[in-house]
Amino acid sequence: MSRAKIIQNTMGLLDSIFSSKGSASNGVVGIDIGSSSIKVVELKEKNGIVSISTYGEIQLGPYADKSIGEPVTLSSNQEQEALVDIIRESAVGANRAVYAMSLASSFVTNVSLEADADADLSSMVRVEARKVIPSSLSEVTLDWAEVEVVKKEGDDLVVNRRDVLIAAIQNSALEKFKVLMQFIGMKEPPSEIECFSVIRSIYDADDQNVAVIDIGSSSSKLYIVRKGLLMRMHRVQAGGAAVTRDIAKELNISFEEAETKKLSLTKDSPEYSSLKRVHDACFGRAFREFNQVIREYENKTGLQIESVYLTGGGALFPGVDALLKEYLNKEVWFANPFSKVAYPAFMEDVMKKIGPTFAVSLGAAMRYFD
Repeated sequence: MSRAKIIQNTMGLLDSIFSSKGSASNGVVGIDIGSSSIKVVELKEKNGIVSISTYGEIQLGPYADKSIGEPVTLSSNQEQEALVDIIRESAVGANRAVYAMSLASSFVTNVSLEADADADLSSMVRVEARKVIPSSLSEVTLDWAEVEVVKKEGDDLVVNRRDVLIAAIQNSALEKFKVLMQFIGMKEPPSEIECFSVIRSIYDADDQNVAVIDIGSSSSKLYIVRKGLLMRMHRVQAGGAAVTRDIAKELNISFEEAETKKLSLTKDSPEYSSLKRVHDACFGRAFREFNQVIREYENKTGLQIESVYLTGGGALFPGVDALLKEYLNKEVWFANPFSKVAYPAFMEDVMKKIGPTFAVSLGAAMRYFD
């Protein structure tokens, strides 16, 4: 069983087209380690133009003697082996990296504090963080940022209210990350929580109020974003692996065979209707919850979500955009994060197709060029 699934062999090709070869320090790689795969994107800048140098994805299941597509928990050694493999096979040459921390090892929430406009929020945030973070503050690295208070017309309750975004990452996860990066020669590169990487890769100043739905292998996440800032987040345990398991049960086949069928499925496939029913049943509850969160946000703020962007490997299932549109009653667009960087024109179709799955890793790499 092949361990690697390299999406496209772009090594050398993109470098030669953009003539950006040179010092490895000219590039930066964004790293996204998910529950079923690792994705990397390397970017380089020359003459003020940021271009993609290489990218790749490797499946993690075989490293734990599981099938491709299965969510796994790897040992440190297995994770190091997988990361070395994808760095080598994608021909990543950068010696700088930005690592997107999984939400599984982090915590993000928004809180409202009653405080005057000139009040120092630092101590108040720590008090509030103790209430909402399910770990001791000594076990996490805490950060926070004040976000805009959205005042609904006729709402007098926001006069002394200040909204704060609180983010925390487990110290144990940070230490594991440092060891992992040192193993591949990246000396203490920056890290951030994956939701912020996704937002960076998608945010457009023309979109004031948007929602992002990221369908992963183990879970799906909803991010409500205003002016590029995370305002709400909701996570549910529904993902692509559950769809594969249900397909395997429905057809009485192995997980690996079901994953292959799912990935090769098109709207013209003979079994499309039956497999779509299985898929839609897996996500019904999750999409209803997402709709409820969006409606509650709109009712509370008086704002309307203008666009919904779809990211993650689950975005590749044919018809999922139409299903979301039914539940949300809003236009749904596939994210096109590669539109933020330069690449050869002949790769346009490929970049659009794979873009949703690389939103995290591309967004992480883009942090360096902000």
